[in-house]
Amino acid sequence: MVYTPFVAGEILTPGKLASRLIEEVMEWTPLSEIGVFSAGFSPATLAPRMRKIRVMGQERWEYEGRITVAAGSLPANSNVTAYTFNTGYRPAFEHGWQLAGGTTLFYGIRTTLQPSGAIQVGVPTAAGANGNGILLDGLHIDAPI
Repeated sequence: MVYTPFVAGEILTPGKLASRLIEEVMEWTPLSEIGVFSAGFSPATLAPRMRKIRVMGQERWEYEGRITVAAGSLPANSNVTAYTFNTGYRPAFEHGWQLAGGTTLFYGIRTTLQPSGAIQVGVPTAAGANGNGILLDGLHIDAPI
């Protein structure tokens, strides 16, 4: 039988992570404590946050939560900086994802995390400029440095 430390879909808490296979390096921390939101972007009720874990010796950064976007702050067809991480929470290389957003006419939000710490976001012209949220759930970086 194959050893499985956790059940699929199980929420991993610090107590459950106390093993040689997986350890929590940094607990879930609100983004507002480790960087700064740009004008027009703010933490939502489900506050965006980040944690660092180590899986079999390899570091993994995980993100979850929602960033609220004020009206007109996410114009179509342009790159906008939504947030900037402080030093120590920045990857060595650029990473990119398609994320879900609120009121984007079902278009994804193109998202990049720059070595400068900037989270840059953008939507295509067809999405319009009415986006009101960016969902970080499921977002992660393996071996960020």
